[in-house]
Amino acid sequence: MRPLRPLAALLVTAAALTGCAQDSATVAAAEYPSEEIRLIVPYAAGGPTDIAARALGAHLEGELGQPVVVENLPGASGATAYVELVGAQPDGHTLSMTALPTAVLNYLTNDVGYTREDLQPVGVVTRVPSGIVVPADSPYPDLEALFAAARTDPQAVSVGTPGATNTHAAETRRITELYDVPLTVVPFDGNAEVQTALLGGNVTAGFMNLSQDVLPAVEGGQLRVLAVGTEEPLDYVDAPTFVEAGYPELTQSTTTFGLIAPAGTPEEVVTTLEDALRSAAEDAAVVEALDARYVPEEFLGSAELADLFTETEETFRDVVGD
Repeated sequence: MRPLRPLAALLVTAAALTGCAQDSATVAAAEYPSEEIRLIVPYAAGGPTDIAARALGAHLEGELGQPVVVENLPGASGATAYVELVGAQPDGHTLSMTALPTAVLNYLTNDVGYTREDLQPVGVVTRVPSGIVVPADSPYPDLEALFAAARTDPQAVSVGTPGATNTHAAETRRITELYDVPLTVVPFDGNAEVQTALLGGNVTAGFMNLSQDVLPAVEGGQLRVLAVGTEEPLDYVDAPTFVEAGYPELTQSTTTFGLIAPAGTPEEVVTTLEDALRSAAEDAAVVEALDARYVPEEFLGSAELADLFTETEETFRDVVGD
């Protein structure tokens, strides 16, 4: 029988192997990126997340010196893309766009194969406010009239939302819980379907992103915004905030579009990506493509995006099961 190796020798060998692995990871991070970068979009082409990804991808190519391939991978309110992301090597060569609060609501609501701990936030790309919208000929002149109708008849007001597990659906349920306003959530697949339902008279109101695809109908007079879900008024939408209308809790409906990587991505790689994202926010061509109305005045990096994940969990944890 071969004699057992001394414990000290085994420990030295293990330490050497660990050191080699750490050295390899350090070298790989220093050489990042060493190949093309895959940027996953959790939604179909043409929406605000896709628009942001393609503008960002073009900028990253110039900053990082490697091709950035944008891949649309819709399904399960974005969960399909996030599961694909967390299964990739955490080396910065596979990234994903993310939309909060939907990404958080997915794992709070169901076992979708990932949680916050599986994701490495990189930074915020854009932030798109939301609002309650009605057709131009709606009999409800303001938010209070809409809510009064719902209190009078609990079946009277249906609210279309661009998804079943997103900020708009969750915030609509919070309205019912916090302010005793019975609203019926009617989920659709995206803003476009909500807008079609509104204009066709199939829902009473819509709670949706006030993004580039919706504002033309607002500015053209087909839709009216009754209230916006931001803490401060918007200079490009003629509507009060929920706070101004007497509903101070309703400030969580802004959709944050960010960039994430798999958990375990080296800190040096995250910093490189964060710096590239910061320069994108200062690039006039990128800002124009993203629409300056939606680019934060102050850059929100990895730590700030991580805080938004935590804040979202705290806000919606108690309403997702309703």
